[in-house]
Amino acid sequence: MGLKKHPVADLPSNTKKRPRVGFSDADAGVEAKDCIKIYFVSSKEEVDASGGFVIDPVGLDGYFGKDGKIYGYQGLKITVWISSTSFHAYADIAYDSTSDGGKGITNLRRDLEEIFGLTLVESKDEFLQTFSTKRDLIRSIVSNGKMLRQKTSNGHVTGSDSHSVATCNVEVVRMVIGEAEAGSLYGLLVPLVLLLVDGIF
Repeated sequence: MGLKKHPVADLPSNTKKRPRVGFSDADAGVEAKDCIKIYFVSSKEEVDASGGFVIDPVGLDGYFGKDGKIYGYQGLKITVWISSTSFHAYADIAYDSTSDGGKGITNLRRDLEEIFGLTLVESKDEFLQTFSTKRDLIRSIVSNGKMLRQKTSNGHVTGSDSHSVATCNVEVVRMVIGEAEAGSLYGLLVPLVLLLVDGIF
């Protein structure tokens, strides 16, 4: 069916021009898990190549409002990289446009800081630098702890009082709660715990 636009002269003289009212579609929002991808990377090369281990987080939606949705963004894509050497994180936020569809515009920076805390760095360059400046961070933190056991490449487990020589793959270290080093390690690991352990929310 075609519609024709009448010329002004054809309109009755008593016709008044009515204001045009536009109705925008209500913002249905997007679930956080559908627009956020998290990578666990061990080098700056993996960041540039979008490589690394993909983390499938649990409870991610619990950080974004009561219904776990992000509002106000069109074409939203968030990529988060977490360094396996220092546990620092960087989030790249990309979107086509923003608009308030009735439920506001989600403050993404605030919500991401709630997840990653002090491990979230401001820029990609700063994050890439952590692979060199912070590469020994975890080792220096746990150096003051007490090693309880080692698991070697051949599966042999040795205690802290063992004098056997072997290539170590896994070390179990005890940290004392209340010490500065333990607090630093706790702050770095908590974001990963919240993302990977079910039942937090």
